[in-house]
Amino acid sequence: MRIELKDVIKSPDVEDPVNLHVHRPLQLALVRPLVRTPITPNQVTFLSLCAGLASAALIVKGTPVALVLGAGLLFSSAILDGVDGMIARLKKTSSETGHAIDGAADYAVNIATTAAAVFYLTQHGYSLPVAVGLGLGAHLAWAQHLMLYDFHCATYLRFLTGGKHQGGDWDRGKALLQKLRDQNASLFSRAVVTVYVWQLGNRQRFLERVNPVAAGYRELEADRETGAAYVARHRATMRAWAFLGNAPHMDLMSLAAATGRFDLYFVFRIVAFTALAVILAVWERRVSATPLLADEAAAA
Repeated sequence: MRIELKDVIKSPDVEDPVNLHVHRPLQLALVRPLVRTPITPNQVTFLSLCAGLASAALIVKGTPVALVLGAGLLFSSAILDGVDGMIARLKKTSSETGHAIDGAADYAVNIATTAAAVFYLTQHGYSLPVAVGLGLGAHLAWAQHLMLYDFHCATYLRFLTGGKHQGGDWDRGKALLQKLRDQNASLFSRAVVTVYVWQLGNRQRFLERVNPVAAGYRELEADRETGAAYVARHRATMRAWAFLGNAPHMDLMSLAAATGRFDLYFVFRIVAFTALAVILAVWERRVSATPLLADEAAAA
């Protein structure tokens, strides 16, 4: 049976347009032959990580040819970053550990390429304090934006699937970490999942400050009625949150690498994306202020 896009993505509602119409078709073209091979999702994640780190090395080199090659490798890393999840879903090997490893690889690529871009700026007219300030500001903004997107994406998919989607749940992450400790699993697995649980905890606490009502949705049962009400209420905001995901960052960072204008991307990330995040946070609070179900509204 021919594999179609609907078979390998979670929902088009959680994808930004470029990711949905550019990345996903390219990823699907790779998945169709790869799913018939013994390759595992974690191996694809490793290839994505290698491409991202090689991109950082080329950015440090800094020649025009190196920058173009680095941009191509960073875009390739972004494409491979979606292939691992698609293969996992098709082979039914999705796991919280795999999700943690994928997240760690994304974070490592972001750190490496941002650091490389800071070095590049210091070699092209920027003082070290200004370059570091731009890079650090962009990284912190990316981290906050990604937490918002990841939280709303995980919540949306849980309600959309009637509770079948459980990825990115803090309690499940803590339970997995305890299980790995009890089994005396490899140091690598325990370290990655420890960082993953720490990130989920930070995300939950961040959302409790930004939108306490939305943060409390994790306690609701994802039954049919509640799920339908949540999806209907939050579809528009979810589609907007998708612009704060990792895919738009990777695309714009690739463009910055090709042109050598990391300064413009850093400023754009800090200013424009943060403005978008604030607007969406206010919008989401207003949407969340209305009870999902009629009986909840009456009780309120």
